[in-house]
This record gives sequence, structure tokens and C-alpha cells, in this order.
Amino acid sequence: MNFLVLFLTFILLSTCSVKQADFNKLKSKNDSLAQRLVTKDAKQSTVRIKNSVITELTSVYTKTSYDIYISYPNSYASSGKNYPVLVVLDAEVNFGAVSYIAQRLIKDELIPELFVVGIAYQGDTDEDGYYSLRSRDFTPTSDKTQEQRIKEKFGLGTGGAESFVKFLSLELFPHLVNNYPIKTESKSIYGHSFGGLFGFHLLLNHPTLFDNYVLLSPSLWWDKSNLLRNAKISSAIASKRLKLYVGTGSLEESMIDDHLEMVHILKYFNADSLQMKSEILDQETHRTIFGRGFTNGLRFIYSK
Repeated sequence: MNFLVLFLTFILLSTCSVKQADFNKLKSKNDSLAQRLVTKDAKQSTVRIKNSVITELTSVYTKTSYDIYISYPNSYASSGKNYPVLVVLDAEVNFGAVSYIAQRLIKDELIPELFVVGIAYQGDTDEDGYYSLRSRDFTPTSDKTQEQRIKEKFGLGTGGAESFVKFLSLELFPHLVNNYPIKTESKSIYGHSFGGLFGFHLLLNHPTLFDNYVLLSPSLWWDKSNLLRNAKISSAIASKRLKLYVGTGSLEESMIDDHLEMVHILKYFNADSLQMKSEILDQETHRTIFGRGFTNGLRFIYSK
């Protein structure tokens, strides 16, 4: 940069008879503009979400460090009360949207004030790295038909859901309870796709960990529908009051059948303490279901 300035100085002074004072004035304006552009770029490199913080947790169970995004209620600092908590999977792609939707619903008193806690993978993980990590954390079993393809494309294996459950129960929740006014009797989770599969794994195998579930487009096809084939209502579900919202888009083809079969299984076991709402959302795809499905889900699980 300095060489370029000296070179331009020489050219201007020697060929154009530009006065040194004029050149210095022009250079000063140019440097000022360059600084403003740098400052502007720096400001544009990050976006801050109001009433939110980011912390970090490293799990001994998954051997992974996570960014934990926390959106807190307006009254948090002065109310002295405890709040429900909503855990959100895939926060690196959805946290801005889920926290905003929650704020709007809170403002209209359609849901209570709550903490939204997003779990994200650290750093500028590329798409392959991101899908590799979620394929490992959110799948309850190793799918032999998918394993080799995922290893070759993404680098990691699958079937690590139990380690991720330990991260939630033994690391994330103790951290939240120790640092924030969380209602331990009102814990909810939101998951989409593999996140929805993981949510059903929790419901069926660890039903006491969460009280409410919002699960969209769950990938119940995983491992030849293993979770469906082995689904059963445990005694824990029968003894604890739970709420489940499950939604799938009408344009999701075979995933609709899996959705309906899971709902049928849950109804068949007649878990009276499980309040459930099932929706096939008209004209929604695997990607477009989020807005309507998440909003409907929050309104259901927090309805009185």
C-alpha cells in the first residue's frame, strides 16, 4: 500500500505538475474514505440480536465445543422470577428466526416469557462439516445404508444421539440452572428433520428430560424406520404430563406416512398424559414448513 502511494505521488508530481499541498489534501480525503469503508465493513460483519448472549460449552461426551445462543426476556434483569426454557437445535441457521417469532408471540401474550437456548456448532463450519456433526449428534442408530456415504462426504459417523443426550442432561442443563433463572419443570425442545428424529428419540427413550416437544418434518425414515419399528410408550411417559406438536408439510411425500404412523403408535399406547397435536401443513415443503410449523407448535405447547 505504501509503495503504491509513493508511486502515485511520483507520477502525479512529475507528469501532472500537481502541487504537493493539493496532493496531500487529496490523499487525506482518500485515507478518510478508506477508513470509513473499513469501519463500515467491520460493522456489517456481525449482527446483534437484542437481549441475547453467546456462551460456550465443551462436551466430554461428544468431544465437541458448542456455541450456546441465549435469548432472554425483557423482564429478566428485574423480575426475580424463573422462566420456561426452549432448547433449539440447529441454532446456527435458525436462531434469529426462532427468537424473533418467540418475541412476537410473547408480546401478544400467546406464550409466556421464556429463555430461548440455541445449540450451534462452533466457528465457520462449512455445509459439509455442519451436516456431518448433526448427522452424528441427532441420529439414534447407525444406518448402514447411509453410513458410508456420510463418512465419505462429511467425514464423521452416525448414531451418536445418546452422547448428545448426555450433553443436554449432564452439561447444558446444569450450566443453565447455575447461571440463569430457569424453570426446571418447564423445559421444551424444538427440532426439524434430523432434529425431529432426535426429539422423538428423546420422547420415547428419555421422556423425563423435556416437558414439551415441537418436532417438524422428523426424519423417521432413518435406519429403515428403526425408531418407528421399535417405538413404545414407556412407563415414564404414562406418569408424566407431556405435550407434543408434530408437523409435516403436505409436499413431503413419504415423510407424511412416517409422521402419521408415529402418531398412530402414540395413540395406540393410549398415553393419556401425552397431549398431542398433529398437523399436515398444506402446500409446505421440508424447507418451508418452519415458519407456520414452529409458530403453531409454540402456541400449542404453551397453551393452557
